[in-house]
Amino acid sequence: MKQPTKTHLILFSLIVIGTIIRLYNLGFQDTNWDERFTMEFAGLSFSFAQVFINSLTIDFTPPLYYLAAHLSMIIFGQNPWAIRIPSLIFGVLLIPVMFLIGKEYKDELFGLLLAGLTTIFYNIYFYSKYGRSYAMGLVWFALAFYFFMRLIKGDKHSGIYFGLFAVLSIWTHLYSAIPLGIMVLYLLWERRALDGILLMVIGCLPLLNYINVILVQRCIGGGTCMWAITNSFGATPWQIFFLTPLDMFGYSVFVILPVIIWTIWKHRDEKIITIVATISLVTWGSMFVLAFKTPMVLHYALFLVPMLLMVFILPFYKSVYSGWKIPYIFVAIMVLVMECYQLYLINFIQRGGTF
Repeated sequence: MKQPTKTHLILFSLIVIGTIIRLYNLGFQDTNWDERFTMEFAGLSFSFAQVFINSLTIDFTPPLYYLAAHLSMIIFGQNPWAIRIPSLIFGVLLIPVMFLIGKEYKDELFGLLLAGLTTIFYNIYFYSKYGRSYAMGLVWFALAFYFFMRLIKGDKHSGIYFGLFAVLSIWTHLYSAIPLGIMVLYLLWERRALDGILLMVIGCLPLLNYINVILVQRCIGGGTCMWAITNSFGATPWQIFFLTPLDMFGYSVFVILPVIIWTIWKHRDEKIITIVATISLVTWGSMFVLAFKTPMVLHYALFLVPMLLMVFILPFYKSVYSGWKIPYIFVAIMVLVMECYQLYLINFIQRGGTF
């Protein structure tokens, strides 16, 4: 029997830690509007078939998370704790998936650094305790990105897996179709993964109805609605312009974002970094433009976080081989302090603390 390596033990420890801090006080607060909607929409009064059909015809979100929440409520009862269980499971699963991404990009050390940050990263932690589709969508998208990297490196057998996880991602949250679509355009340009792209196209055909639902029915009053003027649901284009980085990175944005920008510029000749930068910029730009037409929410950009954390980790990984440098140590400490403070803050509020 093969003995576990030090890397496996560290990764297992990170998974255990991630599970504990996500499971702690899981039912900490009353459900917000979105979570109450999940509980009612996927409630026990419906069958699996009814939840599936209603999601495709009534709501704006694909059915995969509703089906998972419905199963969870069958097991644990119709309560806030139950609808957050699927998010917790996928929030924990993201830790080893991020290790795979880091290992594929560089090596096991990079994978551990990436998995370690994922374990305590505030937004990933928060949406791992939130009864909506974001944590599940993150995992499917991250796996699609993992196989996309393998395709870039010439693995011809990864096309089907890329297509499969792309379908699962889009069937969990529609907005992931934007960054995944950019990956598809690149693969078509390179004439790769045609089998996976075909699978993705066929698998997403039933979701075409959402185009009308989102662009017409979701816009109260129909027509072209300027959300900055007519509705408080969804972010205005200007909020998206200024607040998306803060929503993705929390208080840590002021140290994380400069490092990401600097890393992308310094490694602009590296293919995967250029692709990540392009996907991120175009995806964010599409949010800004679509906000003039239909409600867009800042955390729709959460799909970019796994890729951008990879970019953020890169200078720290390289510093291991060039000798630890004071600026890297300082930034790492600042990020850890901010992330730990955010974890403390949310648990303080969970315990009923006030300011």
